[in-house]
Amino acid sequence: MELPAFPPKSSARSVTVVVVAVIAAALPLVGLVSLLLRSQRDPHFADYRAHFVVFGIVGAVAFALGFAAGEAANRRGDARVLLLSLAFMATGGFMGLHAVGTTGVLFMGDYAGFQVAIPVGLFVSAVFAAGSAFVDVRPWIAPMVIKYRALLHGGVLLAMGTWFVWTVARLPPLGGASSEAARGQLLTALAIGGTIIYAASAARYWEIFRHRRQLLPAAVSACFLLLSEAMIGVAVTGERRWHASWWEWHGLIVSAYLVIGFAARHEWRDERFRHLYLSTTREHPRDVSVLFGDLVGFTTFAERSTPREVAEVLNAYWGIAAPLITREFGGEIEKFIGDGVMATFNGRGDQPDHAFRASRAALALQKRLSALAEERSGWPQMRIGVNSGEAVVREVGGDGHVAYPLVGDTVNTGARLESLAPAGGILIGAETYGQLPDGTVVEERVGLRVKGKDDLLNAYVLLALP
Repeated sequence: MELPAFPPKSSARSVTVVVVAVIAAALPLVGLVSLLLRSQRDPHFADYRAHFVVFGIVGAVAFALGFAAGEAANRRGDARVLLLSLAFMATGGFMGLHAVGTTGVLFMGDYAGFQVAIPVGLFVSAVFAAGSAFVDVRPWIAPMVIKYRALLHGGVLLAMGTWFVWTVARLPPLGGASSEAARGQLLTALAIGGTIIYAASAARYWEIFRHRRQLLPAAVSACFLLLSEAMIGVAVTGERRWHASWWEWHGLIVSAYLVIGFAARHEWRDERFRHLYLSTTREHPRDVSVLFGDLVGFTTFAERSTPREVAEVLNAYWGIAAPLITREFGGEIEKFIGDGVMATFNGRGDQPDHAFRASRAALALQKRLSALAEERSGWPQMRIGVNSGEAVVREVGGDGHVAYPLVGDTVNTGARLESLAPAGGILIGAETYGQLPDGTVVEERVGLRVKGKDDLLNAYVLLALP
């Protein structure tokens, strides 16, 4: 569990920052204690419609933040951001249930499950928060989280749906507003456990911030600290429902997600959560297959055609290539470069048959594009190169534009193979051919000279797969 080094700051400045942080963190608790000690300072204030609107909106915002973070996590395969997204979704979802159950708005009676939905959601969220904070403790945890990401997402949604149905049906132990689930020791135990978990997670994110001084890690630390204090409020306010102390711990939750929302809004829109990515997301080796395609004679075709006709050709070809590669064979389109396309297989490490997938995609692509070229007289054919081997995914760029390209000799050789492939044909590397099943039909090309490489290469024109 190594954190990237960061230049040391002056000790005086560090002490000042710590003191300010401690004072800021303690203020909500000081206010809570003052309310609890003197009942006249803890007046009763019940506004059901305001409660419904405020916590409905905040719940939706938290859930939306979680969804956005989840999209980024899926796109980059980052376990920390994925777990963080689940924490946000759990809090937002259960907060939404709490708002929906506000007495006198959508439901006329009190329901125990709706009353305790926020503390329950916060405890579920705390588990994911701890996971995101400590996911890099063991190297095997992150790949396992990414592997089962769909199951984790489904579990959170199922938990919310089950809680709603259980609550409305008034099944034990959620039988009524005065049931043990709504006011007993179990709720206090959840609150104490959640307080400890959030505090530990906040401390861990503070360590991440100290070594990588970016706004978002600091905001997540502050968010978890506020949620920890909110859980203290859950544990000690007891029966003071609708009192100022009850509103305060609700307000702490609102503040926590305002902090996260502000920080995320401040980040570069295309990669809002990249400052939370694990180091293994920013740079990691991967055994992949790459597919390069290029239209033969496209420059000549473009010279004798109008811009509209050129655009029509590209739209027709890439309109076939994109869904074929991604949906039918599970590849990822890295980029279209004019009349060329680059796609990768096994970019997330979940396709052990990546060479077979890439080869099948190449054959299917040639079949469909060749048929299209035959229908349209004069349209160019495509040539394709496929190569397999180790490459490195590396973050490049900064705010304004960030990319995660595959780099290495495997990628460069794949591009060179494409340039040597016959029109309407597929040229694959020796490593790709070695991973294909028996019965694969090829024509060997021996001693190919490739630009930029001293050694001659052996490659194969792919004709058919079993």
